[in-house]
Amino acid sequence: MRKIVYPTDGSPTAKEALRIVADLAKEERSEVIVVGVVPVVEIEGVENTEMGDFIKDAFQGFVSDAVGWLKKEGILARGVVKRGRPPQVILQVAYEEGADMIVMGTHGRTGLARAIIGSVADRIVRHSKLPVVLVPSKKDK
Repeated sequence: MRKIVYPTDGSPTAKEALRIVADLAKEERSEVIVVGVVPVVEIEGVENTEMGDFIKDAFQGFVSDAVGWLKKEGILARGVVKRGRPPQVILQVAYEEGADMIVMGTHGRTGLARAIIGSVADRIVRHSKLPVVLVPSKKDK
């Protein structure tokens, strides 16, 4: 395995997945591409660039923190931050990078919350041509 894509949103579940990514990367001597996807923020159909810039700064921090931690663990890692719809951007980066696997956390939403918000992990599993490892949130265990 040469490359692992690790999407992060800075959540506790994403941080749990980071430990799994590190273990896999060490074992397989893989490079990790840390991906942060800034969702497009629209208010009444108009993109709010000011809010988008604030969110982008946060995602750049999440990605930088993960890359820094992986490097301290002796793992080759780099980060990518893009705007768009998270499932599509994550898959696009994985394919463009020639990744072998995607490893990500789930948020454990169920019922109405999942129906309304949707699940990035669910969409990636359904549409990915690559193996996907999902790390459940602690509340799901």
